[in-house]
Amino acid sequence: MAQKGWSKSTFEVLTNNGKRWIIDMSSTRRDDAMEYAEKLLAAGKHDGVRVTELREGWSTERVVFEKTNLGREKPLRIALEPQAEFCTTLNDYYALPARLTMGRILRAYLDQNSLSMLELLFHAGHLRALDRMDKFFPSAIQHGAQLQAKLTGQTKLERLDKLQIVFDKVLVRARKCDDLAAYAEFLEHNNLDRTIALIEQDVGPKQVERSIYGTLANHIEGGGWRDKFRRAIELAETSADARSVALADELLAEILDGVVAIEELFGGFSTPVDAWKTYVAIISGRFTKAPGYMSPDIVRLNELFNLHPMTATRQVLLRRVSKGLGSTQAFSKDGREKDRSDFVGLLRGLVEPTGLSGGPCMAEAMILRAKTLLGEDGDDLPIDTAIRQALYLMPSQAVRLGVLLDLTSTDLGEKHEVAIRQQLLHLLDALRSIYDLFPEDVHEDERTHGIDALRERLGMSILGEDLKTSLSASLGKMVTDKSRKPESKPKPKPKPESNPKPQSDKALSPSEQTEGELALAPGQVLFEEGEEGKAAYLVLDGVLEVSRIIGDEARHLATLGRGEIVGEMALIDHQPRMASVKAVTASKLMCISEKSLSDRMSKLAENDQVLHFLLKTVVRRLRGLARNTE
Repeated sequence: MAQKGWSKSTFEVLTNNGKRWIIDMSSTRRDDAMEYAEKLLAAGKHDGVRVTELREGWSTERVVFEKTNLGREKPLRIALEPQAEFCTTLNDYYALPARLTMGRILRAYLDQNSLSMLELLFHAGHLRALDRMDKFFPSAIQHGAQLQAKLTGQTKLERLDKLQIVFDKVLVRARKCDDLAAYAEFLEHNNLDRTIALIEQDVGPKQVERSIYGTLANHIEGGGWRDKFRRAIELAETSADARSVALADELLAEILDGVVAIEELFGGFSTPVDAWKTYVAIISGRFTKAPGYMSPDIVRLNELFNLHPMTATRQVLLRRVSKGLGSTQAFSKDGREKDRSDFVGLLRGLVEPTGLSGGPCMAEAMILRAKTLLGEDGDDLPIDTAIRQALYLMPSQAVRLGVLLDLTSTDLGEKHEVAIRQQLLHLLDALRSIYDLFPEDVHEDERTHGIDALRERLGMSILGEDLKTSLSASLGKMVTDKSRKPESKPKPKPKPESNPKPQSDKALSPSEQTEGELALAPGQVLFEEGEEGKAAYLVLDGVLEVSRIIGDEARHLATLGRGEIVGEMALIDHQPRMASVKAVTASKLMCISEKSLSDRMSKLAENDQVLHFLLKTVVRRLRGLARNTE
C-alpha cells in the first residue's frame, strides 16, 4: 500500500533577485512548496522563483517549476487550431486528443517552460502562472471556446463560461495531487504495469484515471526534452501490458508533437524532406542508427515500433509529414529534379497494401505536392492531371483505390468531387476480380485482408450512397468469386544450351528483368503505364506497340522496331511509366539497367553538362506533351 501524501523527497523554494538563487523555504510536501511559490509570484518582489525536488537515491535535484525575468517576459502568442475534440466530462480534458489540441494552442508557453500538456494539467504553479498572463491565456481559452462552439451549436460565450469552470476544477485537482508522489516514487523502481496495479488497489474506480495520469506527469517532470523522452521510452520498454504501453505511447506522442522537442531530440535536419524520410523510417522500424547529434533514444523508439503498434506516436509523426508535404515548403535547395526524385522516394516509404500511411491527410498532401512538383517548367498541373499523375506513382490498383477513397473525405475531395469520382469509375471499370487489385505475389489471405481494409476506408469516405453501395458490393463479390483467377500461361520450352545458366526459383516478369536479353511472345506486355521504371530496352528484333490510356480507351502512340530504345524516360527523370508497351510480333530485347544508364548519365554530366541538361529538358517536354494530349 502506497503511503499517500508523503514521499522521500525534499522540495525547496528559491528566489532570485538578479544575481543568484537563494533558498527561501523547504518542505517535504510538494503542495506546500508550490503554494508558497505561488504567493511569491503574486507578490511580484523577485526576479525569479524556482521549486526543486531532491528525492532519496537521486544524485542531483530536479527543477519542477521555474519562472524568471518576471515582469520582463516577451509576449507569447497562441497557435490557432482548425478543430478541437469535444469534451463532455472533466476526465475527457486529460485524454490524449484533448491534450494534443490544448498543447498545440498553448505551445509557446509549453516550449518556453519545457512542459508537456500532461505536466501542465497537474502543475498548480504553472496553471496559476498561466492564469495571470493577461493576454495569452484569455486568447487561448477564447480560441478553445470558439472551436467547441462549432461542435455543440452553443454560443462562444456559453462555451467560454464552461471552459473557465473546467480550468478552475483542473487547478483544484492540481493543488491536491500531493498524494501521487508516493506512486511516482514507486514507479521509479518498478514498471508501469505494477504501478497501475497498485493504484487500482489503493483508490476508488473514479480516481484511477486521474491517479495514473498524475503519476505519469510527476514521473516525466523536470529536465529537458531528451530526459522526458528517455523516461517515456523506458516506461514502454519495461511494460508488458498493452494498456501500459499505450500510456507510454501517449507520452511519446505528446513530446514529439512539439517543435522545440523535435529540434532537441533530432538535432535539426539539413532539408525538410530529410526530416520526413526519418519519421517514415522510424514508424516503419527501419531507423537502426542515429547520427551523433541525435538522441540515441530515437533508435529505441524505432525498436518499439517493431514490437508495438505505437498508434499515437505514429499519428503524430505522420501528421508532421503530411503537413510538410501538403505545404508550399521546399523539399530542398537542390533543384526541381532532385525534389521529384525525393518525392517519389518518400511516397514509396508511405505506401501500404491499400493506401498511404496517414490516411486522408496524407492522400490530400500528396496530391497538393504533385500539383506543384510534377508540372513542367515550374507550372502547376490541373488538379485532375495531378491526381492522375500521383496515382501513377502507386504500385497497385489496391493502393490507388485506397488513395481515392481517402481523398473523398478531404477538403480537396469535396472541392474536386467530379474529378475524383471520374478516376474512381475509371479504376473500377478496369477491375474484373480480386487478382486485378493486388500484385501477383500477394498471398490469398493478404488479398482478403486487403479487401476488408478497403471496405473500412470506403465506410469512412463521403461518397454518395449509390456509388458506395455499388463499390461495397463489387468488393464483396471479389472475395467470394475466385473464378476469374488468371491461369498461368504455358511457357515455351527453352532451347537446349551448351552452357545452361542457373535458373532462379521464380521467373521474373518482363518489367522486372533488368539485365541480359529478354524474349517476348506476340501480345506479351513489356510494362504497363504507371509502373515504376527499372530498366530501358534496346529492340534487337521484332516489333513493339506503345499505347496510353486517354479518357476511357487505349490510344496507339507509336510502333518501334529493331535498333530503337524504349523505357528510358522513367530512368532519366525517375517518374512512372508514361505509356504501356507490348510485343506485336515475337521480339528480342537487350535490357539496360537503371544503374547502367545512371552511370552513363553521370559521365555525360561530367563531360558535357550542356548535353546532359538538354537531354533532361527533352524528357520533361515529352512528358508535358503527353499530358497535354489528354
